[in-house]
Amino acid sequence: MRSKFLVLFAGILLASCGPSPIYEAYVPVSKNGWFKDSLVSFDVEIDDTLAAYQIVWHLRNNDDYEYSNIYLFRSVASDRGIEFSDTAQFTLADAYGKWLGDGVGELKTNTWPFKQGYLQFNRSGNYTFTLQQAMRVDYLKGVEDIGLGVYKIENTKDGK
Repeated sequence: MRSKFLVLFAGILLASCGPSPIYEAYVPVSKNGWFKDSLVSFDVEIDDTLAAYQIVWHLRNNDDYEYSNIYLFRSVASDRGIEFSDTAQFTLADAYGKWLGDGVGELKTNTWPFKQGYLQFNRSGNYTFTLQQAMRVDYLKGVEDIGLGVYKIENTKDGK
């Protein structure tokens, strides 16, 4: 009976493991808050131009965060200049004020795709992903860390 339990437990652990990122980093935000002019940047080296990549960003917030959403200015730059730039909104709490995201207690981590779908890069090289808060306040309190993950999407059997 015990060995069956161990085999089941090991199977669950292996099944819960997802793909490993080729890049993942977090930048802590000042204890005073995320200043409106403060850019959070991540430099990622892309070598494989035939692969597709899923880019996700992470935000860790605590109970001091005063809003149910966040607006961000986002951009991707290469040595040729800005490749992509936009403003995006993301929801951090539901209509009842309950925090979304993963975590226990007051610290929650939310993860969103940087852009819907997958990205492909036409040229290999260094790409800089930049995020800036766009909430119309000088200091955005309650944000603890900003992160970025890059996942290389493996080809499926049918080539998609």
